[in-house]
Amino acid sequence: MHRSRPHLSLLTLDSTLESVAGARRHTAQVLECWRARVELSDAARLVVSELATNAVRARCGPDGFTLSLVLHDGSLLVQVGDQDPRPPRPRPAGPEATGGRGLQLVGELSSRWGYYRTSPHGKVVWAELPAEERPHDSPGAAAGPTVVDAGLPCLPTAPPSAGSRR
Repeated sequence: MHRSRPHLSLLTLDSTLESVAGARRHTAQVLECWRARVELSDAARLVVSELATNAVRARCGPDGFTLSLVLHDGSLLVQVGDQDPRPPRPRPAGPEATGGRGLQLVGELSSRWGYYRTSPHGKVVWAELPAEERPHDSPGAAAGPTVVDAGLPCLPTAPPSAGSRR
C-alpha cells in the first residue's frame, strides 16, 4: 500500500475580521497548490471561516490565532488555535437566528472534529475532512511533500484520538 507524504501549511494571523478572509484565501491557495479537489477546497474554506471567526471573537491575547492545514492519507486536518481556554460549544439556533450554526456546519462538513487544550493556556479546535489525493503519476502531481510555512506556529499536526469527538 502506497502512503503519501503529508502536505503542511502553518500560518499565524491577527485577531481581526480581515484575518478571517485572509485565512479563507490562504486555504484556497494552499489547496490549489496541493491540487486538491474543488469540493474539498470549498468545504475546507467554510470550516476555516467558521473556526477562524470563533477564534477572532475570542480575542484573548495579543498573538492572534494560528491556522494549520495538513493533507495526508486521504484526509485534510484543519486546526485553528487561539488563547481562549474555553471549549467550543455548539449553540442551538432558531430559524430566524443570524448566528449559532458555525459548529453545526463544521460537524456536517467534517468526518470528526473536536478540540484540545494547549499550554500554558488556550486551545486548538480541529476538524478532519475526507480528501482524495490525486495519484502521484497524474499530470502536474508534485514529487515529495509540499510545505507552506508562514511563521512557524507551534501546533501539533494530528488530532487527538477518535474518542475525543465533541
